[in-house]
Amino acid sequence: MSLTTPFRQLIDAEAHGFAGDKLMLVLTEFDSSSWDVRAADERVLSELRHHYPGVKDL
Repeated sequence: MSLTTPFRQLIDAEAHGFAGDKLMLVLTEFDSSSWDVRAADERVLSELRHHYPGVKDL
């Protein structure tokens, strides 16, 4: 999100990331401190865990 929407905050929003026509990522933001991330590639989730050590799997 920071690459595509710098200086913007999303609240109660959902963003989709695609590779071609294939849905790869869904980011649901409830407020600036609560996100739900679903990714087709485990490496994306691993990278998020690395950068946000307090993250919890659901």
